[in-house]
Amino acid sequence: MLRFLPNLQRCGLVWLLLSAGIVRAAEPAQLFQNRFFTLSQNTDLLCATSQQQFTPNAVLADVIRFYEAEHPGLRKQAVAVLTDHKNQDHLDDLADYREDCANNIAGELCVLEKYWGDREAAWRALALFYDTKTVVKHSDDYRYEVRRFNADHLRIFEKAIRKIPAFLRQSISKAKPVNNLAQEIADKPTAMQELILEAFQEDYKTSIWQDHTHPLTLVPGIGFRSQTVAQVFSGQNLIVFTVKAFDKGKEGGTYRDIGVQYLVDFRLPIVVHEIAHTIDNFHFWNGEDDLYFFYKYHKISNDAEIMKIIADAKLPLWPSKWFEAFEYLGEVNEGRYDGTTQEKLAELVAQYILIPERLLQSAPAAYKWLHDDIFRGIEYQGYDRCSVPLTRPLSWWQHATGKMLGN
Repeated sequence: MLRFLPNLQRCGLVWLLLSAGIVRAAEPAQLFQNRFFTLSQNTDLLCATSQQQFTPNAVLADVIRFYEAEHPGLRKQAVAVLTDHKNQDHLDDLADYREDCANNIAGELCVLEKYWGDREAAWRALALFYDTKTVVKHSDDYRYEVRRFNADHLRIFEKAIRKIPAFLRQSISKAKPVNNLAQEIADKPTAMQELILEAFQEDYKTSIWQDHTHPLTLVPGIGFRSQTVAQVFSGQNLIVFTVKAFDKGKEGGTYRDIGVQYLVDFRLPIVVHEIAHTIDNFHFWNGEDDLYFFYKYHKISNDAEIMKIIADAKLPLWPSKWFEAFEYLGEVNEGRYDGTTQEKLAELVAQYILIPERLLQSAPAAYKWLHDDIFRGIEYQGYDRCSVPLTRPLSWWQHATGKMLGN
């Protein structure tokens, strides 16, 4: 039972909210249809800045109306999921928001708008949840150092979600958290136990469905490696973003080390790569068996046969080693993350979506495996098909200024 909805069983929407697949055909507002945020296989979302190609606010209102039609209690329950926190500062804020919104006709949507401090962000978060079963929220850590998401981040998350087929995201939602984590890691060295416990985000324990499914969840944070842009831990489908580092991939950024300025929003490949880690985590899981934390369950990247495909794949270095400008890497061989199986798998999945033409040439066997076994025949057009430039060389002045400022 949802901790924050103790009376949920009294509501006629319980199965509508908890398991969209069980809703009777007569119900007009079955959740998670991917009806509005549809799969994008062409280059429209890739060849764009942060100010282009996101769903207009008017359509967000249509999404919300579609799912809430004839179900006035749905919004309250959805907002409870999207604002689920244990931190007392968050709880105090939410209590204040509800008091301020007591007489507002928008009801819980007013609360969500105050939670985000922005109407567009609130509407986009609610629409994404209704249509794609994705949760985007603040970190449960209330520290000043944890920079929060805003409407701009929700737009890029929307674009990245639209690059992932719905059936792959549905397998992610089967994720079940480890409730007995301490017991599962008891046989590991003390230092390793401490590292795992530090890495385990408290947010991951929130928004648990009665059927033990868990929506893909995106939160800002720092994690145990503050130098990383984003991270997914084994056994989780929670993606933690270090917002300041993540935003370095936005268009307009200038990078002296690779001598380019971004002309399109290169945060999209980061999100796609991280979602690929969650696909790796849960692709083979049936949603019922006990899930063990770290290395104790069947992942794509630790399947004996697939590991050989991953090892043999030659990843393109593309474009111009863009990732070195804003993400820490311990090892780069013939391709991005070529030294780490889990990272290389995530990059293979991302490159199938983002630069399929190059991947087909450099790793035809891996491409065919992805095409047939993972993506079920779905194919994409990649960045190479963009008619507009993706980057441009830095001018002498930009390079000199960046050097002086340490950028």
